[in-house]
Amino acid sequence: MLLVVTPLEGLERLRVAAGSGDLRALCRRYRISLLTVFGSVGRGDPEPRDLDIGVLSEHGAVVDLFGLVTEVIDLVGLVDVDVVHLNSAGPLLRERALVGALILHEEEPGIWARASTAAVMERLDTDWLRRLGLELLAG
Repeated sequence: MLLVVTPLEGLERLRVAAGSGDLRALCRRYRISLLTVFGSVGRGDPEPRDLDIGVLSEHGAVVDLFGLVTEVIDLVGLVDVDVVHLNSAGPLLRERALVGALILHEEEPGIWARASTAAVMERLDTDWLRRLGLELLAG
């Protein structure tokens, strides 16, 4: 049931679902090994615009992102939800969705630590390439 809730209320609903086991069940249905909240809600901004969620799927899993997003929207009661599939996100977005994020589901200990470390390393390794691209665009 979709209600009019704020992004902060949506986060609270996710936390309740995490505590009750409902979020774990949803993640297992979609083979999600890690679920984070990042962006304005994750930073604790006083008036966030939306709820940004990062999901890391199991290696080799084919994820029904439409079904996942639909279930997350139903769970939190908020339409302004952005779900990022971290397996296919670029290095900057992956780092932002992992480092400093709120971890609401981690299928087994260490998944977040490995993923966030890898995201930082990939971003550092590819910084030169992004700078070169900007220089070429600037002419």
